[in-house]
Amino acid sequence: MLPAMSANPAVIQQLEQYYDAVPRRRARPEPVGPFTLFVAQSGWPYYARPQFGGSDAIEPSDVRRVLERQRELGLPRVIEWVDEATPGLAAVVESTGVHVSRCPLLVLAGAPCGSSGAARMIGPDEVDTLIATRAAISVGFSYAGTATGEAGIEARDAGLDSARNEVDEGFLTGLRTGAVQMAAAFASAADGAELGPVGGGSYAAVGDVAEIAGVAVLPAYRRRGLAAQVTYVLATDALTRGVSTVFCSAQSDVVARVYERIGFCRVGTACVAEAP
Repeated sequence: MLPAMSANPAVIQQLEQYYDAVPRRRARPEPVGPFTLFVAQSGWPYYARPQFGGSDAIEPSDVRRVLERQRELGLPRVIEWVDEATPGLAAVVESTGVHVSRCPLLVLAGAPCGSSGAARMIGPDEVDTLIATRAAISVGFSYAGTATGEAGIEARDAGLDSARNEVDEGFLTGLRTGAVQMAAAFASAADGAELGPVGGGSYAAVGDVAEIAGVAVLPAYRRRGLAAQVTYVLATDALTRGVSTVFCSAQSDVVARVYERIGFCRVGTACVAEAP
């Protein structure tokens, strides 16, 4: 595993404020005991989190209560939090029989290292490219990790009509206002024909803090440095727009090492609990 770094309380507090603020753009916050359940009004569903600034001890019954409320609303039964901000919650959640995934939480230290390569930012006027990028990302996340595989352009194109890859007016408005920004990695065939996006990622900014998320590449195009190029482009764009703190969470230590090569340093652990 990656070596743990001493958590900076000021940085952890900054990330906690971000995690509490970003869902409120399109979600209704509902207090459920010591948790805040963010009920999305459009787009992808959100999660429950310990209340920002809350000090009450969380009991197993509190965990069961918020998971049951998510079930009642037909929402994914997911709780997310930063381990350093709510120490001990992981053990409480696991005592209810729910698995907790622990993901390295990293913050960019200084300017990003690397190059844009085959990646670039994409704008709201490139709707077809946005749809293809989201389809490529969806396929990428269907094959977790960094290993190569056969899923490529055909798998991407098969998902172009999926509702999860739809680019609606809300998403385009986010791009226009700068609330969210997206980048894509591109590839060409052996004969030089353009294949379009084979991966991508995005970031959402709240004030001077931005989280890079959803970085993924089609398995057939992995091990070419494309994920690093996408991350570099996103981080550079965020800094150019006035963001001072750029962070991300990684699925695993292996993925975290990709971010470390760009200049990210581990500051904590992001926890995700998902009940079946």
